[in-house]
Amino acid sequence: MKQHGQTTEEPISYRSSKLSRNEEGTSATLPFIESVEAVSRFIPLGQPIKDAIHKVSQIYPFRITQFYVSLIDKANPSCGIGRQSIPSFEEFDETGENDPLNEGAHMITPALIQKYPGRAVFMVNAECAMYCRFCNRRRMVGRGWNPGQFREETLTYLENDTTIGEVIISGGDPFMLPPEELAYILSRLRGMGKKILRISSRMPVVYPEGLTEDHYKAIDDNSPLWIVFHINHPKEISPEFIEVVKRLRQAGAMLVSQTVLLRNVNDCPHILSLLFEGLVVQGVKPYYLFQLDEAKGVSHFKVRLKTGIEIMRSLRKTISGLAMPQYALDIPGGSGKVPVDYQYIQGKEHDRILIESPLAGFGTYMDNGMESRCMKCGVCKSHNPINT
Repeated sequence: MKQHGQTTEEPISYRSSKLSRNEEGTSATLPFIESVEAVSRFIPLGQPIKDAIHKVSQIYPFRITQFYVSLIDKANPSCGIGRQSIPSFEEFDETGENDPLNEGAHMITPALIQKYPGRAVFMVNAECAMYCRFCNRRRMVGRGWNPGQFREETLTYLENDTTIGEVIISGGDPFMLPPEELAYILSRLRGMGKKILRISSRMPVVYPEGLTEDHYKAIDDNSPLWIVFHINHPKEISPEFIEVVKRLRQAGAMLVSQTVLLRNVNDCPHILSLLFEGLVVQGVKPYYLFQLDEAKGVSHFKVRLKTGIEIMRSLRKTISGLAMPQYALDIPGGSGKVPVDYQYIQGKEHDRILIESPLAGFGTYMDNGMESRCMKCGVCKSHNPINT
């Protein structure tokens, strides 16, 4: 697709981040930790970890909130919270791609990605409250690039393209925007008739105190809309996160979650069971369990597909269907998202289908329904529920 303006693939200096910092490496105005010295004040670090943080952060952005540090089990060097947030020398592995989903090839403006008909991803900023060590956009987030300079160009494009009925507001993290800017974007999109709005955010998990009354008002003024939490571990269902969930629900948001399957973090049916059922209890529907995107420097988090499929098979035996997400993989290179799951159909003999039960044993199903046919109702020609 044709690209307009500046692309996001230009070299960007991480050190040019717009947030002011004091001499200790923490933000002068926000509770962010961005240096070895600062994080050492909160958790004990051996010299190898200190060296890793220092060296890796010269290549990939490092930021963690004081709140998220408080969730780390300081007595456990393999803590899943710490593995998601603290740099390691494993990130020097050159396996993977800078742009694993080839988003650059699908950019309509420098801040708008459209891969599928009818919907598009609007990158409204490139800052996060925390930079996850497995991020698939680590080539652009936290490096000083400001997609806000392309906001009006992108909004104008969306206003003119009436075939786009769903806008996924992403980044970076949209909730890192000042609330008045988020409110402006939402109201503009609503005003041009976009029917489905999604906000993808990790901030309620890692920096819940960062959501202000004005953020909640922006949601309330533009609801109904969907909020997709990125949450990976049951320890992340903190009392503070639960309070944000409550406030967002009161503001009229519909809440779902997405999780990345991460080696030595959550690649265990017991951990994911606690996570998914814990979310459902709070009124959040687990939406996706994603296979890791193959970004550069994240291969140590990669779980074998066979393991992921077996985990999903185990979960289906034990947890509520409400708590079951779809296990999906984004095909490298930008070829689209596909479900990957255990195949319960084990064989077929004429119309008799042999199906493995998630409980035990096998059952059969007679696949002898009459052939479906077009009812000539005209719906397919007269109505598109999203884009009209």
